[in-house]
Amino acid sequence: MTSAAWSARLRTFDTRQMVISALTVLIAVAAVLILRHQLAHVSANDIRNALASVPSGAIALSLLMVVVGYACLASYDWFALRILDRDIPARDVLLTGFTSYAFSNSLGFALLTGGSIRYRAYSALKVPLSDIALITIYSHIAFVIGAGSIMAMAGIVDTSQLAAAVTLPPVIVRALAIGGAVVVVGYLAMAALGGGKVFEFRRFSLPIPTPQIAFSQFVISTIDVLVSAAALYLLVPVDLPYGFLTFAGITVAAFAIGAASHVPGGLGVVEAVLLLSVPADTKAGLFAAILAFRLFYFILPLGIAVALVSAGVARSGANHIAGLGGQAGAALRTVAPQLIGAGVFLAGAVMIFSAAIPAATAHVEALRPFLPLSLLEASHLISSLAGLALLILSRGLMRRLAVAWRLTVITLALGTTLSLFKGLGLLVTVLLAAMMILVVLARPAFHRRSGFAAGTFSLAWVAAIGAILVIAAWFGFFSYRHVEYRNELWWQFAWSGDAPRFLRAMIVVGGAMLLFLIWRIQAPTRPAGPSAEPVPDSVRALLAYAEDPEASVVLLGDKRLLVTPDETAFIMYQIQGNSWIALGEPVGTPEGRQEAAWAFRELVDSYGGTPVFYSFRPESLPLFLDLGLTVTKFGEEARVPLANFSLEGPEYKDFRYAIRRAGREGATFEIVPKANVPAILPELRDVSDEWLQGKSGGEKGFSLGFFSDDYLRNFDIAVIRAGDRIVAFANILRSGVDKAEFSIDLMRHRSVSPYGTMDYLFAELMLAAKAEGYTWFDLGMAPLSGFEHHPLAPIWHKVGNFVFAHGTSLYNFTGLRAYKDKFHPVWTPRYMAMPGGFALPRVLMDCATLISGGPGDFVRKAIGR
Repeated sequence: MTSAAWSARLRTFDTRQMVISALTVLIAVAAVLILRHQLAHVSANDIRNALASVPSGAIALSLLMVVVGYACLASYDWFALRILDRDIPARDVLLTGFTSYAFSNSLGFALLTGGSIRYRAYSALKVPLSDIALITIYSHIAFVIGAGSIMAMAGIVDTSQLAAAVTLPPVIVRALAIGGAVVVVGYLAMAALGGGKVFEFRRFSLPIPTPQIAFSQFVISTIDVLVSAAALYLLVPVDLPYGFLTFAGITVAAFAIGAASHVPGGLGVVEAVLLLSVPADTKAGLFAAILAFRLFYFILPLGIAVALVSAGVARSGANHIAGLGGQAGAALRTVAPQLIGAGVFLAGAVMIFSAAIPAATAHVEALRPFLPLSLLEASHLISSLAGLALLILSRGLMRRLAVAWRLTVITLALGTTLSLFKGLGLLVTVLLAAMMILVVLARPAFHRRSGFAAGTFSLAWVAAIGAILVIAAWFGFFSYRHVEYRNELWWQFAWSGDAPRFLRAMIVVGGAMLLFLIWRIQAPTRPAGPSAEPVPDSVRALLAYAEDPEASVVLLGDKRLLVTPDETAFIMYQIQGNSWIALGEPVGTPEGRQEAAWAFRELVDSYGGTPVFYSFRPESLPLFLDLGLTVTKFGEEARVPLANFSLEGPEYKDFRYAIRRAGREGATFEIVPKANVPAILPELRDVSDEWLQGKSGGEKGFSLGFFSDDYLRNFDIAVIRAGDRIVAFANILRSGVDKAEFSIDLMRHRSVSPYGTMDYLFAELMLAAKAEGYTWFDLGMAPLSGFEHHPLAPIWHKVGNFVFAHGTSLYNFTGLRAYKDKFHPVWTPRYMAMPGGFALPRVLMDCATLISGGPGDFVRKAIGR
């Protein structure tokens, strides 16, 4: 690539993502520099001896504390559901809470690019999206309350000890402690004074818990923080210069900073913060304790979660996971790719770090009589590359790629074998073998047939891998600090040559990572090909799978198309500004729909665009949540159930009158088969042109049909005639699945037509749809309607309600809703999905511009011209 091409490519990356990714690597480097200074007089043997000196009783008690801590974490969700007055079985809540925390604790929220575990599980339990978001908020509030209480106690009771440990003046420590106490007391006081009411501050609205729930949150979260700190404290084999309460306060701060760093698991960051608080003679023991704690608190719970979901996927015919969880267990099977991907990521990190750890001398000597030195050297080098491969492949697993699953199984099998040849002992071998078994069990979860694309890897993911490599490199140099560096080391091959093997492995892994980064950056810099016209036969055939009749607007030919390689699904989309806007959900087989959605996300990421799915129904919510997108309701559609529809009864008197009057005035209704449509197209164009003359702006597009001979030839046309003259028409859209839905798109009439022509047309269409055996008649969207009005409504809902009530200069929102209400429909939500953050206003403008036919038409419509 030329320098100009590189510059153009870098400009396509999201600035916020670039900043966060750069900070992740910089924080990892800063943590390494601090660790290098703090452990300057500590050797690898000191850490081994410290680990060996931890009493077995302390280890058992530490594991018990971890169990209690995770039980407390899982209960955060249960209390949040009580606040929201949701009655969900406790076992479902605990399973969901445990699994989500095992995942997020190990990798950190920066890597949660797949769908939220809470969204998946609680959606299966019929919890609304707005409540699921509040559950997440309340779980964070609970942690803040617990952390605040510990910080307050430590800062007030042990002020001098804490001040000395963190090297801050006692007055500042006491002020921070009082601030933490104010937060806790304020929360409890708010519950005591306003329990059951709603707290509002600017754009935020939250229900206030009752005093009983608030106090329970305070107690459980405080216990959680205390037992988690105790789990680490019990593993420290040396005497610390301060008491447990001070240690707990520093530990809370260390892990909070680690989480904010976006480094996976706060690796290196937590260690650096804690080591800064102790004198030189205790650093080896504290560092060793943190290593053991990471195994108990991070790796073990994630392994259990992965085992549960892997067993659940393997037993896909069962309704639960290992006997647990009911509906939540079944839902958690669907997030197996995310959890297994996290496990493989950690397995890759273990293999990378194993390259930095000297092999046990006894193990190497045992291999020496049977193993050529060349095989030992090759095993070390290849297993390091295999570790990097697992870090990369884990992303493909999270995106459900079958090729990633196959390569992961091969890589884990290779790593398991090579770990024996390296002389590392059975522990790493057992861990890798167990991970391989779990991945094999979960085979049904990885069904996407596409390969890796540059867009598969976000900058945050690349930064996370970079952070792991930086910290692993430091750990290797720390382990071999006693070895004097010289140029000959690179070419020294010996049974005791652990240091040269580490140097060669880091160079090879670093070079491979650089090549991977170059491949990631060298994504396309120009938009994909032109709009697909004419529409391919494969896309026409896939309309047979469409449950939503709106999918037929693909036949307009004004949209770009993404078709899966096996032609099992397609997505129609268009590019406006930096927004890549897909209309509706993917159309095709269930497996193909998932593949198309992921392929679209990766395609857009490759070009540095903003992926948007515009106008889809609730049934598709899990799919878009899995893509890591934020879902926003933007309106409702009116659907009339046809089974009991008739024109009898007082509610339909207007339509009976319209039919009788149309008959008296000589109007007739007819459905013209599409084979006969070409003959009437000239007259239909006359009607359309006359209709357009009375409208501001020109033809619309994208989600709305426009007059096109080629488009209308694909449909039966409903016409109203006054005598022999067509005065109104509409093209008929039919869903492709089991006569599920009947609708219309292009509906136009002459300026002079019989009274009640539109009522007459709709009434006859519904009767015709019922006669054909259709279940629903879709009257179309009412944009910005159906938003929540209560104080807890999101800010977008409040804005939508205001525009709906006062935005008639843009569009007659209230009139459209009122007209459709005459048919007594069932109002069904329609959603749009896009990345989170502040993209919503820009995306909405891009959607409006695209549908209106261009910026000029949108502006003219907005000012009423």
